[in-house]
Amino acid sequence: MEERIRKILQNIFEGKNYHLIDIVIRGEKKNKIAEIYVDSEYSIDLDELSDISRKVNDVLDSDEVVDEFLKVVVSSPGAENPFKYCWQLKKHVGRVLRFSAEEQVFEGKLIDVDLDTEELLFEVMKSKKEITDFRKKFGELENLIVKLPF
Repeated sequence: MEERIRKILQNIFEGKNYHLIDIVIRGEKKNKIAEIYVDSEYSIDLDELSDISRKVNDVLDSDEVVDEFLKVVVSSPGAENPFKYCWQLKKHVGRVLRFSAEEQVFEGKLIDVDLDTEELLFEVMKSKKEITDFRKKFGELENLIVKLPF
């Protein structure tokens, strides 16, 4: 079902500033909910999400796939969800991220994102007084999320 929805929505996202990140289907039979996550290289505001949601629902309505769901929800992935694509990080330069690498958990300020090589540069606290540069390719990191300030 997820692949079918992905194919149906392909035209909505083609050539746009936003991209389909993930589709999560929850529940069973008539209680199914489709969660459709979209993101952009720039921030997406509520008006844009609302517009995207309308387009998604219109397209799914016309294909009758929406009849299989109690609800279809369109949203951005949120800070608690790990990044799936390197390009998503560009707008987070300067923020503190948490991630796993080399069987350790790190927190570091994202300094640079090279989209060509998918290399990321962080400033990581080695000790209370020592900050070190930490370079890794996006694919070498796991559970890469924004560290919320609270």
